[in-house]
Amino acid sequence: MRLLAAGACAVLALTACGTSGDPPGQPRDTGAATATSSATADPAEDRPARPIATGDVVESQADADGPPVVLTDVRLGAHEGFDRIVFELAGEGRAGWQVGYTGAPRSQGSGEPVEVPGHAVLGITLTNLAMPGDAPSGVRPWSGPDSQEPDGGAVLEALVSDNLFEGRYAFFAGLAEQRQFAVGLLTDPQRIVVDLLDEPPTSSTPLSLRCESPAGFAISYPEGWSVNVGETVPACTRFAPESFRVPPATDARIGSVTASVQTMPFDLVASTGAAPDSRQETTIDGRRAVRIQQVTLGEGLYPPGIRITSYVVQLEPTDDGPRTLVVDTVGLPQFDYARNVRMLDRMMGTIEITG
Repeated sequence: MRLLAAGACAVLALTACGTSGDPPGQPRDTGAATATSSATADPAEDRPARPIATGDVVESQADADGPPVVLTDVRLGAHEGFDRIVFELAGEGRAGWQVGYTGAPRSQGSGEPVEVPGHAVLGITLTNLAMPGDAPSGVRPWSGPDSQEPDGGAVLEALVSDNLFEGRYAFFAGLAEQRQFAVGLLTDPQRIVVDLLDEPPTSSTPLSLRCESPAGFAISYPEGWSVNVGETVPACTRFAPESFRVPPATDARIGSVTASVQTMPFDLVASTGAAPDSRQETTIDGRRAVRIQQVTLGEGLYPPGIRITSYVVQLEPTDDGPRTLVVDTVGLPQFDYARNVRMLDRMMGTIEITG
C-alpha cells in the first residue's frame, strides 16, 4: 500500500514507503526455537517468536531485485505453534521466491520425480540465485545436506533440496498434511523465512478487528495484524501482519497496506501519468472510486518495475479544499504482493467514510 507517509508520498503510484529492518517481535536468528542474535539490544527480541506473517495455503511469491545473491545457509527451527525454515543469503541484490503446494514434486531441468516424506509437499523456489562458483570472496555457499529433519518439529517432516538451475534453487518441504504457511523477508543478514503453521487450511482470515482513523474513515483488518497508533502519522493508516513502528519524517514504506487522505482533487490523484495495467471504476461506501493496478516507471520514490494496486476514493471537500482517500499496497521485495492485494480488496469492502 502506498499511503503517503505524513504527506511525503505523492500521487498514486509514485510514492514510496518501504522498510528494510527486521520487524519487531521477530527473532533475528531464527534457525533454533529459542535462538536470537542482534547487533544491538532490542526488547522485542525477548518476546516469544511468532509467525512472520498471516498464514494461508494460497501460493506466495515475491520478485527479486538487483544482482544475483548467494545462498549461505539453510536451517530449521521448531517454535510453539509453527516450524520455521530459514534461507540465509549474501550479496548486494535481493532474492525472490515462489512458494506453494504441489502434488507432484519434480526436479528442475530433468523433470524426474523427487521423493519427499509426508502426504503434502510445499514447493519452495528461491529466485535470483548465483552459482556457487560466482560467490564473492569470503562468502561460503551452502552445500547441503540434501535432506534435513527438524528437531522437535510439529509440522515439518523433512526439507529436501533439489538443485540450483538457471538462477532458481528449488526445495520441497514434506508435511503430514496441508497446513497454512507464511513467507517473509528479513534483513541484516538477508533471510527468506518460511513458517509452517500448525493450523489447518481455512477459507480466509476473518477481518475481525476494526479501527477508526481521525483521517475520516473506519476499516476492518485481520486478527493478528498490527496497526499504527498515530504517533507520527494518523492512527489506523498502516497495517501489516508483523509488528512495526513508523519513524518520524520518513519516506520508507511502512506497512503492507497503507491509507492516506490527499488534499488534492480526485481526478488528479487517480491520474497515474502512465497507462495502468487495469483500471476499474467502482464505488466505496457510496463514493466515487477507482481501483488501479500499475507498474512504476521510476519517476517517483519507487524504482521502475514495482507493481502497485491502489484504491482512490473521492471525499467531500472541506474549507481547506478537495480531499481524496488513497489505500494501496506496493510490490516491494519485502512484501508478499499477491497476498496483500487480496487482503486490500477485502479490507476495502469494509470501509465506512466517517468524515
